[in-house]
Amino acid sequence: MAELSGPQWCARFPGSKSPDDLTPEWRGRVWAFISAMKNAGATVDVSATYRPPERAYLMHWCWMIANLSQAPGAVPHMAGVDIDWTHHGDISAARAAARAMVDTYEIEVLPVLDSRHTQRRAIDMTIGWHGMMTIRDFDGVLHHIGSSPYDGTNHELAQVGASFGVLKLASDPPHWSDDGR
Repeated sequence: MAELSGPQWCARFPGSKSPDDLTPEWRGRVWAFISAMKNAGATVDVSATYRPPERAYLMHWCWMIANLSQAPGAVPHMAGVDIDWTHHGDISAARAAARAMVDTYEIEVLPVLDSRHTQRRAIDMTIGWHGMMTIRDFDGVLHHIGSSPYDGTNHELAQVGASFGVLKLASDPPHWSDDGR
């Protein structure tokens, strides 16, 4: 029998926060970019790298039910995830459980089912510094970044990241990937 949806599902199918879990061809560039930022005095907090497909499924559909009026009974089944989104037809309970999952996952934008995270080609990281940051790009060229914001959304920092092949997705503040998506 399927288990009712709810926040207890959020601890299952854990994702990774380690750049070591990224694709071999990209992880070295990510580590080099992180190292360059830290050497320049920035703080870097990685919150997500690899996301198992099962976790992406749970995150996507709880958001859809909680925020976009998705009918719980119309959510497709995923092998290996024996979840009951419907709460035996109690739509209020189903939406409340989905909302609790969204809150527990701390989701701010609709997660997609197949993403750069499920492909091991994305990293979410919170970056910060104070004042002027002097950082070397992939080619060793020094950049002096004194403009705000002093975080990962800074356009000049995004240009430095691009030199490493770590591209910023402007619409998602912590998200970087190998192709900007």
